[in-house]
Amino acid sequence: MKDKHLGEVIIEAIKSYGDETLAKSLLWHMENRKKMNLEDIADKPDEFVSFLKEVYGPFEPFIEEHIIQSIAREYGVPEQKGLVAMIKSLNEKST
Repeated sequence: MKDKHLGEVIIEAIKSYGDETLAKSLLWHMENRKKMNLEDIADKPDEFVSFLKEVYGPFEPFIEEHIIQSIAREYGVPEQKGLVAMIKSLNEKST
């Protein structure tokens, strides 16, 4: 399921956690190193979370929790434990 809006919500969450430069840098690395774009996150949540762990290291759980809260707020769904589970629950809801 391609979902650009989900990717945009995630990038906005990262911007609000850090700053716009950090979000732009993350997008660049995601597109150039992982060959993923915003639309791919919904289909490849495991790869995206793995990428976040590579980028943020031990700080990744804090970023992930912030992203989960932003998704829950935007989509009006309950928070899930873990970003992969959150994205998969959105995918199930849309089918």
